[in-house]
Amino acid sequence: MKKFPTIIAVMIFVTIAANWMLDKDYATEIVSQDRFMISIGAGLLSGTIMWIFFALEKKKE
Repeated sequence: MKKFPTIIAVMIFVTIAANWMLDKDYATEIVSQDRFMISIGAGLLSGTIMWIFFALEKKKE
């Protein structure tokens, strides 16, 4: 549970970065609701991957 704040922080950073990149490059091609959903998905995926990596690291110790 000590790593949980790190995972949340990375998820928020990835969500904001994905939303910014999609808004910058594809503002007219992608509807804002779809941009938001893609950004949320990117954040959830990155959080899941970090959680798995931290779980694997814990098993090695």
